[in-house]
Amino acid sequence: MFANKNLQIAAGLGIAFFIAALVAFGYHTAPAGSSLETFFFALGGKLPEGVIQAATFACFFIAIFGVVAMNKKIQQEETAYMAKLLPESEQYVLYPEDVSRIKLETIDVEKRIGPTMLTDLIKQATTKFRAENSSGETLSIVETVSEMQRKSMEKEFWLISTCQTLIPAFGFLGTVWGMAAAILSMGQAKPVAAVTLPTATATATATAPATAPVPPAVTSTDIQALIDSMGTAFFTTIVSIVLGIVVSVVVKRLETRVEDFQTNMKRYVVENLVNRIHR
Repeated sequence: MFANKNLQIAAGLGIAFFIAALVAFGYHTAPAGSSLETFFFALGGKLPEGVIQAATFACFFIAIFGVVAMNKKIQQEETAYMAKLLPESEQYVLYPEDVSRIKLETIDVEKRIGPTMLTDLIKQATTKFRAENSSGETLSIVETVSEMQRKSMEKEFWLISTCQTLIPAFGFLGTVWGMAAAILSMGQAKPVAAVTLPTATATATATAPATAPVPPAVTSTDIQALIDSMGTAFFTTIVSIVLGIVVSVVVKRLETRVEDFQTNMKRYVVENLVNRIHR
């Protein structure tokens, strides 16, 4: 599922758009001042500020779909072991005619299940042995092909790595955006003059000693704008941190699985093919 990276991007953007629409609806329908309103606000319910959370969700789901696709690919690659192309019993010795037979069997397996990294490695090794008749040269080609396959697998991580990098970047962007909006809202605040005393008390206060003038007050609208801006700064950071942690853990597990797969595949060919060839 979603093996194509364009499909991964489209699916991630689609889910992020759906979440943005859902939380925006929840934010505008939730009771004012309630914890539910705050929850939807934290997820990006207030637009256009919520666009940052939506972009963060898009990167998160694209990365998750990429990880799922890579895990499925490794699972498909591991099915080649079921063909039992190489002898695994101890003390088994391979002669040149056995190497030729293994190559033909590998080609037949590829016709049934399709090309895999393991079958390609076996074919390269058996071909090299038939050409050079040297186990040393065969081991060398196994090392070379394994390294090429490792680099090829690393290229498959470019989209996952990009999204993993963008998630904290969007969090930082949201922080800067929120702080900048808070500063601007403070600069644009319009203070109102203090309420004057009634006429009835004016005469009474006329004889009172002069006091310092009451400073103008800030309206509740200005305070709410400041709170919303600071909320954008904090909530975008929280969302990016949480999603970034999840993606980092999942990607690390995937990297470990890929490394183990490549190491085990190389060991399988060396132990059951190269080391068994009769010299």
